[in-house]
Amino acid sequence: MHSQFHGYEASLGCLQRSLSRLGLEYVDLWLMHWPGPAWTTMNRESSKLAQHGPWHYAAAGHGQDEIAALRAETWRAMEAAQRAGKARAIGVSNFTVAHLEALKRTATVWPPAVNQVEAHPLYPQTELKAYCDQEGIVLQAYAALGGQDGSKAKWQALGGHLLESAPVIAAAAAHEGATPAQVLLRWALQRGCAVIPKTANAGRMAENAAALGLRLTEEEMRAIDALSGATADEPGQGRLCW
Repeated sequence: MHSQFHGYEASLGCLQRSLSRLGLEYVDLWLMHWPGPAWTTMNRESSKLAQHGPWHYAAAGHGQDEIAALRAETWRAMEAAQRAGKARAIGVSNFTVAHLEALKRTATVWPPAVNQVEAHPLYPQTELKAYCDQEGIVLQAYAALGGQDGSKAKWQALGGHLLESAPVIAAAAAHEGATPAQVLLRWALQRGCAVIPKTANAGRMAENAAALGLRLTEEEMRAIDALSGATADEPGQGRLCW
């Protein structure tokens, strides 16, 4: 569900349009893409934010105080869709622990099947992963290979791209006879995450699938875990997407 379709009726209308376009009667998994409504623009000016506040660019009618209530209405629509058989499972994306806790207080269907978030060795989402494990939510990692939105300056500040310059990734790949991408995917799987690498290349798909046959040692897992230590003092520093 795109982030502009928040609220009960808007959410159900969005699902129905998607089902019609896909020619389907139901989807296997329906996700709330974002815990709030879309911004009116992606080009937000810092001077206007300073003058008018952080919600200056929020979609019309959706202020800070309304976001949690609106999110709850969206989830209520998703619950209704699941009961009606239009979605076999429902979940969320880009939710923090605070977002999940707020949703839990109003939800009838709990837990969400999935919370799909950015997660990789530089941004491992450790606290969120522990919460999801406790609540029975599958943490599904996107950008598991390090993301594609990070600037060259950002990568340099972090010590180099995970696929190209991280010595511990290269060492594990050499030891296992694998590629760096396979090591990163296997690291996520051994943490208990679902992983969704994105590629349209059949060869890369086969390479990614081969990660299922790997098994990293405890020492390799600890070495890769330690990569997040460089960003531990600056929360969010390892984040690479948008």
